[in-house]
Amino acid sequence: MKKNRIAAVLAAATILAASGCGNSGRAPATGETGQTASAAQTEAAVTTENPANVIFTEAEVKEIDENQPTGTVKLLIYYDLVGASADLVDLFESRYGGTIDQEICSSGNAYFERLGTLVAADSSPDITRYEWASFPHGISRNMYTPIDSYIDLDSDLWVGMKDIAEQFRYNGKHYYVPYMLSSNFAINYNRRVIEEYGLTDPMELYRNGEWTWDTFRDLLRKWCDISPDHIGYTGVGAMSFIATTGTKIIDVQDTEIINNLNSEKIVRCMEYLEDLYRQGLTGTGYVDPGEAFVDGNTLFLGMEPVWTYGAACESLYKKNIEYDMVFLPFPRDPNADNYYIAYDSFGYMIPAGAKNIKGAIDWITLNREEKTDPENVAKEKAEQTDSSSKYYGKCPECKYSFVENNTEELTECPNCGAARKVKFNAYYSEEQYDILQDMITPENGKFVMLFDNVNGFNADLGAMFQGGDESLLDGPLWAGASFTQLRESYYYPIETILDDYREKLKNS
Repeated sequence: MKKNRIAAVLAAATILAASGCGNSGRAPATGETGQTASAAQTEAAVTTENPANVIFTEAEVKEIDENQPTGTVKLLIYYDLVGASADLVDLFESRYGGTIDQEICSSGNAYFERLGTLVAADSSPDITRYEWASFPHGISRNMYTPIDSYIDLDSDLWVGMKDIAEQFRYNGKHYYVPYMLSSNFAINYNRRVIEEYGLTDPMELYRNGEWTWDTFRDLLRKWCDISPDHIGYTGVGAMSFIATTGTKIIDVQDTEIINNLNSEKIVRCMEYLEDLYRQGLTGTGYVDPGEAFVDGNTLFLGMEPVWTYGAACESLYKKNIEYDMVFLPFPRDPNADNYYIAYDSFGYMIPAGAKNIKGAIDWITLNREEKTDPENVAKEKAEQTDSSSKYYGKCPECKYSFVENNTEELTECPNCGAARKVKFNAYYSEEQYDILQDMITPENGKFVMLFDNVNGFNADLGAMFQGGDESLLDGPLWAGASFTQLRESYYYPIETILDDYREKLKNS
């Protein structure tokens, strides 16, 4: 290989690493490992240097023989997927005859750097996890292979995902189709507190179609009027509110990259959030969900609901504090023509130069099959809504093993008579589980789902929007900064960055 090509690859990998902030190092998805995904997504250290913009040769779309063996699939990842998803890996072998050969990187940034190096060395993995930096940044550098020839979005298997996939179309091609969605962020609260203070339950407002910015603000006012220690809303910044207007801040639409900062809808939303701050209704931003509701002062926490629900319930349970934790989608924009919400997604992409595309498609297909299988769906609901007591596997006194002796149905130790120790169980009510499913299942038709592309570019762009008192989406809500002034300061620097991507899109 020529030395100048290696240098070019390292430069491109650095660009990818720089754009990986926020989604790099994400926890495994719920349903991928059987464990809850954490919204405390690791933010690896990133560089804001801007090395030469190097672009790889466009990936070759090869025909695949559906009858060829699945074989070994090379996976580049930053956690132990084989260990965490052992049942799925075993199923991949029994159903498809495939095996996974994984290479684990130490972090999200190392993952992007390694991917760039492997692509350049013609030693690409066959599959990698989708990250925010993959679209459009990685795609704009030809890091991935188009998959339109391999996945039929009109098939029954991908029902509900076609409209989602369209949000990731790049210059007429699809490089990514998620096999599942996640709930991104939601409004979390302790319903016991609502009842104690005689406030209107947001769940009731939601069921009646009255859960809007206006009713949300009314509840914040009433709550904060009760005590100077009360905090109405804290958690994530403006992006989830903006999504309810039906507008993306930065929108990649196939052949266009659109900056909507001057949109009337976004300006109106930011003015609404500035007003919440001026009225003293907001906190300071991120709060650990395990601590957020302990002192009883916070009414609403905007945070990833699955993680928040489990963490908050367990913390309140262990501190013997009465609770009834619930979550809802962000309140609807009263001026919007529909109920829009933000979402996140999980899935895999095929790097440029992958040798076993057939095996990669089989792995993608298996994930979707298992996620949508009716038996699996029913089993998941039964497990997540199971309110029965759960016990530790060993006796707290004599360490007798209920598991080894096949006596897990007992509530007392047959050896010493001690009562079994109850394990915390954060089960969902039927109502809560159904709301969660509506938030992650497009075909249920309850919401129009939007994914904003703000974090899909480089780290410099991301820092202008989030991460400080002078950022566009956090500053007005948590520090009282003027959105109008911030927009005037950032608009043209943002356009300069986007113009570079527009040029690449135009020439791709």
